[in-house]
Amino acid sequence: MKKFFEYILIWLNYLFAFALLISHVSVLISPDFFWPPAFFGLAYPLLLIINIIFIFYWLFRWKRILFLSLIVIFTGYNHIINTIPKFKSKNYGVENPSGKEIKVMSYNVRAFNIYNWLTDPNTNKGIFNFIRSEHPDIICLQEFFTHEKSRLNPSRYYKLFEETPYQHVEYSYKNSSNTGFGIATFSKYRIIEKGSISFEKSANLAIFSDILFHNDTLRIVNVHLQSVNLKANNYAFLDSLKLRYDEQNFKEFQDLSLKLKAAFIKRSKQAELVSEIIKRSPHPVIICGDLNDTPVSYSYREIKGGLKDAWTEAGTGFGNTYLGKFPFRIDYIFYDKKLKAIDYERVKTRLSDHYPVMAKILVP
Repeated sequence: MKKFFEYILIWLNYLFAFALLISHVSVLISPDFFWPPAFFGLAYPLLLIINIIFIFYWLFRWKRILFLSLIVIFTGYNHIINTIPKFKSKNYGVENPSGKEIKVMSYNVRAFNIYNWLTDPNTNKGIFNFIRSEHPDIICLQEFFTHEKSRLNPSRYYKLFEETPYQHVEYSYKNSSNTGFGIATFSKYRIIEKGSISFEKSANLAIFSDILFHNDTLRIVNVHLQSVNLKANNYAFLDSLKLRYDEQNFKEFQDLSLKLKAAFIKRSKQAELVSEIIKRSPHPVIICGDLNDTPVSYSYREIKGGLKDAWTEAGTGFGNTYLGKFPFRIDYIFYDKKLKAIDYERVKTRLSDHYPVMAKILVP
């Protein structure tokens, strides 16, 4: 019986090591071409933990099979760096001799709580107060919302963000009553050129704003990739997490899987469009946004490309930016290799379903 149990564990170890390996290569495969590996990439943290448990178990038993998981884990070394918590940043203590420092904020504001996801009626005021208190030079907002006949009208935004008077706002939806939903970039520095990237059959989009920063021009790209668009029943299913083998449970699981699949495919196409804008930029770029995807994903790799990740370079602690049941890191600040992040912060303010992220970037 003991040998049979060990035999089962060995095969389970092979299975989970193979699953982890698929998660590693998932970043290379567009879900538009072949979508199943994307689910393995999403499960990367869980697969990593399971394989670490196997290593310690076989180490205790003095079995050479421990090297199976060990080798597979280290074939994805970059994914570990982009995922696990850090206690000291790579750029800790970097001095700024030139003084050419720019502070950038990226924040999915969830339409300023217009649909009352949070019960506090002063949530939108809290968001404004928080942003102003941080004094960012660049503010990139996703799920931006305006309404002419309410406190969320454009003239009020411009007054509240008086420290960043230059703005670039694009809407994916706007009706006759001037209710708009989209994306916005506010800048302390003059915007000299603007452009937008619309996504087919999506309420998401991206914009780029070229700013005049001292004697340099920087391209700020504000991105919001495809959301999964979960409904109340999907959240209720995730909250219950009861693996019952009944028809209703199967339908809920199927519905959730189909929505994730559709979002993976749409994001891959959107990420490729944004990647082209980055590659063609005549100026150093800073990318801010909500990718709705983890660091172990095709979208992350496609947009990051040869850029640096501010959290990886200058962040510490847990990097998760989503407040849901599964605390993934899906909001990012990337920047050109010519630049350097000297500070990164994820602020745990619960005014949206995302945490805001900020970085101080040195422009040489």
